[in-house]
Amino acid sequence: MNRKKETSNAVEILHRRYIKGDPDRKAALEAERVNAEVARMIYELRCDAGISQKELADLIGTTQSVISRLEDADYEGHSLSMLNRIAKGLNQKLTVVMTAKDPEVGTLQYAFRAVLQDMRRAKGLTIGELAKRTGIDHNEIIAMERKDCYRPTPLTLEKLSRFYGVSHKKLATLAGAFGKSLPDIVESASRFAAQSESFVKLTKEERKALDEFMKVLKKEA
Repeated sequence: MNRKKETSNAVEILHRRYIKGDPDRKAALEAERVNAEVARMIYELRCDAGISQKELADLIGTTQSVISRLEDADYEGHSLSMLNRIAKGLNQKLTVVMTAKDPEVGTLQYAFRAVLQDMRRAKGLTIGELAKRTGIDHNEIIAMERKDCYRPTPLTLEKLSRFYGVSHKKLATLAGAFGKSLPDIVESASRFAAQSESFVKLTKEERKALDEFMKVLKKEA
Protein backbone atom coordinates (compact mmCIF):
# COMPACT_ATOMS: atom_id res chain seq x y z
CA MET A 1 0.00 0.00 0.00
CA ASN A 2 1.35 3.39 -1.02
CA ARG A 3 1.52 5.94 1.77
CA LYS A 4 1.14 9.60 1.05
CA LYS A 5 4.51 11.32 1.27
CA GLU A 6 4.77 13.23 4.54
CA THR A 7 5.94 16.81 4.49
CA SER A 8 8.80 18.07 6.62
CA ASN A 9 8.16 21.73 5.79
CA ALA A 10 7.22 23.41 9.07
CA VAL A 11 5.38 26.28 7.37
CA GLU A 12 3.25 23.86 5.35
CA ILE A 13 2.48 21.73 8.40
CA LEU A 14 1.34 24.77 10.39
CA HIS A 15 -0.70 26.01 7.42
CA ARG A 16 -2.52 22.69 7.11
CA ARG A 17 -3.10 22.36 10.85
CA TYR A 18 -4.22 25.87 11.72
CA ILE A 19 -5.21 27.73 8.55
CA LYS A 20 -6.31 25.46 5.70
CA GLY A 21 -10.10 25.32 5.49
CA ASP A 22 -10.58 28.03 8.13
CA PRO A 23 -11.84 31.25 6.43
CA ASP A 24 -11.41 33.36 9.59
CA ARG A 25 -7.79 32.34 10.05
CA LYS A 26 -7.07 32.88 6.35
CA ALA A 27 -8.60 36.37 6.57
CA ALA A 28 -6.51 37.14 9.66
CA LEU A 29 -3.34 35.97 7.91
CA GLU A 30 -4.11 38.13 4.88
CA ALA A 31 -4.77 41.15 7.12
CA GLU A 32 -1.41 40.61 8.82
CA ARG A 33 0.32 40.43 5.45
CA VAL A 34 -1.31 43.67 4.30
CA ASN A 35 -0.26 45.40 7.54
CA ALA A 36 3.30 44.18 7.06
CA GLU A 37 3.38 45.40 3.46
CA VAL A 38 2.07 48.85 4.39
CA ALA A 39 4.59 49.12 7.22
CA ARG A 40 7.42 48.05 4.91
CA MET A 41 6.34 50.55 2.25
CA ILE A 42 6.31 53.48 4.70
CA TYR A 43 9.67 52.47 6.17
CA GLU A 44 11.41 52.07 2.82
CA LEU A 45 9.95 55.24 1.29
CA ARG A 46 11.12 57.21 4.32
CA CYS A 47 14.59 55.65 4.15
CA ASP A 48 14.80 56.33 0.41
CA ALA A 49 13.97 59.97 1.16
CA GLY A 50 16.81 60.01 3.71
CA ILE A 51 14.75 61.37 6.59
CA SER A 52 14.14 60.24 10.17
CA GLN A 53 10.80 59.30 11.72
CA LYS A 54 10.80 62.67 13.50
CA GLU A 55 11.43 64.55 10.25
CA LEU A 56 8.61 62.69 8.48
CA ALA A 57 6.32 63.38 11.42
CA ASP A 58 7.11 67.11 11.19
CA LEU A 59 6.41 67.06 7.44
CA ILE A 60 2.88 65.71 7.86
CA GLY A 61 1.99 67.32 11.18
CA THR A 62 2.05 64.36 13.54
CA THR A 63 4.42 62.85 16.11
CA GLN A 64 7.40 60.51 15.85
CA SER A 65 5.54 57.90 17.91
CA VAL A 66 2.76 57.81 15.30
CA ILE A 67 5.27 57.15 12.51
CA SER A 68 6.90 54.47 14.64
CA ARG A 69 3.54 52.71 15.04
CA LEU A 70 2.82 52.97 11.31
CA GLU A 71 6.14 51.25 10.58
CA ASP A 72 5.27 48.38 12.93
CA ALA A 73 4.12 45.29 11.01
CA ASP A 74 1.65 44.46 13.80
CA TYR A 75 -0.10 47.85 13.69
CA GLU A 76 -3.72 47.63 12.46
CA GLY A 77 -4.81 51.29 12.54
CA HIS A 78 -3.76 52.44 9.05
CA SER A 79 -6.16 54.92 7.46
CA LEU A 80 -6.33 56.21 3.91
CA SER A 81 -6.19 59.81 5.10
CA MET A 82 -2.96 59.20 7.03
CA LEU A 83 -1.42 57.20 4.20
CA ASN A 84 -2.33 60.02 1.80
CA ARG A 85 -0.61 62.56 4.07
CA ILE A 86 2.50 60.40 4.17
CA ALA A 87 2.44 59.97 0.39
CA LYS A 88 2.24 63.74 -0.15
CA GLY A 89 4.98 64.36 2.41
CA LEU A 90 7.27 61.95 0.56
CA ASN A 91 6.30 63.27 -2.87
CA GLN A 92 4.40 60.10 -3.77
CA LYS A 93 0.89 59.43 -5.06
CA LEU A 94 -1.43 57.09 -3.13
CA THR A 95 -3.56 54.76 -5.25
CA VAL A 96 -6.06 52.10 -4.17
CA VAL A 97 -6.58 49.07 -6.40
CA MET A 98 -9.04 46.21 -5.91
CA THR A 99 -8.61 43.09 -8.04
CA ALA A 100 -9.94 39.56 -8.00
CA LYS A 101 -6.88 37.36 -7.74
CA ASP A 102 -6.07 33.86 -8.82
CA PRO A 103 -4.29 32.54 -5.68
CA GLU A 104 -1.37 31.29 -7.79
CA VAL A 105 -0.97 34.63 -9.58
CA GLY A 106 -1.18 36.48 -6.28
CA THR A 107 1.54 34.28 -4.79
CA LEU A 108 3.84 34.85 -7.76
CA GLN A 109 3.27 38.62 -7.68
CA TYR A 110 3.97 38.78 -3.96
CA ALA A 111 7.08 36.60 -4.29
CA PHE A 112 8.37 38.72 -7.21
CA ARG A 113 8.13 41.92 -5.18
CA ALA A 114 9.55 40.31 -2.05
CA VAL A 115 12.47 38.60 -3.76
CA LEU A 116 13.48 41.81 -5.57
CA GLN A 117 13.44 43.72 -2.28
CA ASP A 118 15.35 40.99 -0.46
CA MET A 119 18.00 40.56 -3.17
CA ARG A 120 18.61 44.32 -3.12
CA ARG A 121 18.69 44.43 0.68
CA ALA A 122 21.06 41.42 0.78
CA LYS A 123 23.53 43.44 -1.32
CA GLY A 124 23.08 46.46 0.97
CA LEU A 125 21.81 48.67 -1.84
CA THR A 126 19.29 51.50 -1.82
CA ILE A 127 16.89 51.79 -4.73
CA GLY A 128 18.96 54.67 -6.09
CA GLU A 129 22.18 52.67 -5.90
CA LEU A 130 20.58 49.69 -7.65
CA ALA A 131 19.31 52.01 -10.40
CA LYS A 132 22.84 53.32 -11.02
CA ARG A 133 24.44 49.89 -11.06
CA THR A 134 21.87 48.25 -13.34
CA GLY A 135 20.85 51.16 -15.56
CA ILE A 136 17.20 50.56 -14.63
CA ASP A 137 15.04 53.62 -14.08
CA HIS A 138 14.62 54.51 -10.40
CA ASN A 139 10.81 54.74 -10.72
CA GLU A 140 10.59 51.34 -12.40
CA ILE A 141 12.46 49.71 -9.52
CA ILE A 142 10.00 51.31 -7.10
CA ALA A 143 7.09 50.03 -9.20
CA MET A 144 8.50 46.50 -9.36
CA GLU A 145 9.03 46.35 -5.60
CA ARG A 146 5.75 47.95 -4.54
CA LYS A 147 3.03 47.71 -7.21
CA ASP A 148 0.93 44.57 -7.18
CA CYS A 149 0.33 44.07 -10.89
CA TYR A 150 3.32 45.89 -12.38
CA ARG A 151 5.06 44.02 -15.21
CA PRO A 152 8.63 45.08 -16.01
CA THR A 153 9.89 45.34 -19.56
CA PRO A 154 11.87 42.44 -21.10
CA LEU A 155 14.99 44.64 -21.07
CA THR A 156 14.58 45.33 -17.36
CA LEU A 157 14.21 41.62 -16.62
CA GLU A 158 17.34 40.92 -18.63
CA LYS A 159 19.29 43.52 -16.63
CA LEU A 160 18.05 42.07 -13.34
CA SER A 161 18.89 38.57 -14.51
CA ARG A 162 22.47 39.56 -15.33
CA PHE A 163 22.98 41.64 -12.17
CA TYR A 164 21.71 39.00 -9.75
CA GLY A 165 22.87 35.98 -11.74
CA VAL A 166 19.46 34.32 -11.91
CA SER A 167 17.59 32.54 -14.71
CA HIS A 168 15.98 35.09 -17.04
CA LYS A 169 13.16 32.68 -17.92
CA LYS A 170 12.29 31.94 -14.31
CA LEU A 171 12.49 35.58 -13.29
CA ALA A 172 10.17 36.46 -16.18
CA THR A 173 7.76 33.71 -15.10
CA LEU A 174 7.76 35.09 -11.58
CA ALA A 175 7.04 38.58 -12.95
CA GLY A 176 4.08 37.29 -14.96
CA ALA A 177 5.74 37.87 -18.33
CA PHE A 178 4.99 34.30 -19.42
CA GLY A 179 1.44 32.99 -19.70
CA LYS A 180 2.21 29.58 -18.18
CA SER A 181 3.77 29.24 -14.74
CA LEU A 182 6.59 26.79 -14.15
CA PRO A 183 5.56 24.30 -11.41
CA ASP A 184 8.85 24.54 -9.51
CA ILE A 185 8.64 28.34 -9.48
CA VAL A 186 5.09 28.28 -8.08
CA GLU A 187 6.03 25.80 -5.37
CA SER A 188 9.23 27.65 -4.44
CA ALA A 189 7.48 31.03 -4.55
CA SER A 190 4.83 29.75 -2.13
CA ARG A 191 7.46 28.60 0.36
CA PHE A 192 9.42 31.83 -0.01
CA ALA A 193 6.37 34.11 0.32
CA ALA A 194 5.26 32.29 3.49
CA GLN A 195 8.54 33.22 5.20
CA SER A 196 9.04 36.74 3.85
CA GLU A 197 7.19 38.90 6.37
CA SER A 198 9.63 41.18 8.22
CA PHE A 199 10.46 44.60 6.81
CA VAL A 200 13.40 46.19 8.60
CA LYS A 201 16.19 43.75 7.80
CA LEU A 202 16.64 40.19 6.67
CA THR A 203 16.22 37.73 9.52
CA LYS A 204 18.09 34.43 9.54
CA GLU A 205 14.90 32.71 8.38
CA GLU A 206 14.39 35.22 5.55
CA ARG A 207 18.03 34.88 4.52
CA LYS A 208 17.67 31.09 4.40
CA ALA A 209 14.41 31.36 2.41
CA LEU A 210 16.03 33.82 -0.01
CA ASP A 211 19.10 31.60 -0.48
CA GLU A 212 16.91 28.58 -1.23
CA PHE A 213 14.75 30.54 -3.65
CA MET A 214 17.85 31.97 -5.38
CA LYS A 215 19.06 28.42 -6.04
CA VAL A 216 15.80 27.73 -7.90
CA LEU A 217 16.04 30.99 -9.87
CA LYS A 218 19.67 30.40 -10.82
CA LYS A 219 19.01 26.90 -12.10
CA GLU A 220 18.35 27.05 -15.82
CA ALA A 221 15.14 25.34 -16.94
